[in-house]
Amino acid sequence: MSLGPFATLKKSPAAPVGPLARLATTGIYLLRGIPRDLQGAARARALTQGTTVHSVLLRALREYAAGSWTPRPEEDRES
Repeated sequence: MSLGPFATLKKSPAAPVGPLARLATTGIYLLRGIPRDLQGAARARALTQGTTVHSVLLRALREYAAGSWTPRPEEDRES
């Protein structure tokens, strides 16, 4: 049975209500305090380089976890 492209799902009365982060216990992180201009610049650069912000953040986290990059206190003040 095909529902077609315009079919809608009825909302279940038992559907969980709340932030998405509560539904997914791993893999979703909401970051606060990132300036919109920084987000936009990162998206634009990622797009021009054929990558995604997700990939950029994943690589940065891997480098930090491996100890190959350590943030300096003055870097935090520049943002």
